Parts: sequence; C-alpha cells; structure tokens
Amino acid sequence: MIDSWLKKIEKEGKPDEWEVKKLLTSIGIKVPEGFVIDPQEVIPSVQLNYPVVVKVCDSAILHKTEVGGVALNVFEENYKEAVKKMQAKFPQSRIMVEEMSSYSGMEFILGGLVDPTFGKAIMIGAGGILTELYKDVTFRLVPLEKEEALRMLKELTVSPVLQGGYRGSQMDIDELAEIIVSVGDLITKLGPHFSQLDINPLVYTKEGWKALDGMLVLN
Repeated sequence: MIDSWLKKIEKEGKPDEWEVKKLLTSIGIKVPEGFVIDPQEVIPSVQLNYPVVVKVCDSAILHKTEVGGVALNVFEENYKEAVKKMQAKFPQSRIMVEEMSSYSGMEFILGGLVDPTFGKAIMIGAGGILTELYKDVTFRLVPLEKEEALRMLKELTVSPVLQGGYRGSQMDIDELAEIIVSVGDLITKLGPHFSQLDINPLVYTKEGWKALDGMLVLN
C-alpha cells in the first residue's frame, strides 16, 4: 500500500491533506468522512452528516485558517455557497468537504522528523493552540514498541488529561499508544522519502482517536 501510494505521489507531486489522510487510513488511523472536489468540477451533493467543514486542499498552503481557507459548521442550506466561495478564492486548488467531528477532550499533536544526528524520530504532545503555548512534547527514535509509546504518554505534563482529568473525558490510552507505534512504523517504511509529518490535531471522539488534519513532507 505504501509503495503504491508513494508512486502516485511521486507522479502527482507533494501530497495534499486528502492524500495524507488516505495514507493514515491505510495504517488504521481514523479520519473524518469526506471527499474532494477538483478545480472546475461540478459541486456534488453531500452524502455526509451535517454540519460539514469546507476547506482548501493544497500542499502549497500549510496554514489554511490564516488565509481564509477553512469554513466551519456549514449546513445544507449554505453548503454550495461555501464551496463556491472557496473555489473563487482558490481556483487552482482542490476543495475538501468533511463531516465536523465532535470531541470533548483536549487536542494532541503527533508528528515525525529526521534528526541530523540520531535519525528518524516520533513526537507526541499537547496539540492545537497548546502546541506553541506549552511545548509539552516528548520524542523517541523509530521504530518503537507499544510499551515505549505508553512511557512517552506518561512523560507528558498533560498526561492526567488522558485519565479523565479534562472535563471528565477519559481517553483510550492503549489505542493512542498503538497509533504512535503505527506512525513510527510508517515513518520507517517511507525510508529516504520521509522528511516531516504533523498530525494536528489528533482528538478523541466517540469513534475513537481521529486525525483532523495532516501534513507530510517528502524528500
């Protein structure tokens, strides 16, 4: 799966959020239900649960919110208008439509990088706006075992949140540890192509952990 995905990306260029989420889904990570609309494509009807989020899907645009590339809480009556506005603002880009995900716990960030001295590493920590505010993250080299992933989670200052210390919302720590291991394996399998990965935010929903956004940089 990863080899065929890489061949397609090498042909099409840098992976956008839709392609990154397809890759994450292939290794068992949940993402919101959705679809993409190509430039100049007729706006399709929605076979999703409202409300939805409408956002630009372009690997050249890393900070979608800052450029007005995200419309939240879009309902059926203004869905087509929201897509048309996004297409007018980004005429050369694909537009992604996804179900809004409901969650009560805090947001996490899960990522990967290549350290010039030690090699490929994985990172987990407080996500969303807390990423820059608290810089509460921990790192390990990859690949790694589940026991090591669990130790990573215990090292975080926000670790009590996973036990229900945030609005009483207890999260599945075992599933999160398994996701860390899976992403570590993915980073390893991408070989020399891999440069950087950011899944932010990663949230806990009634369906389990879900990646709401993803960015991957390949060499």
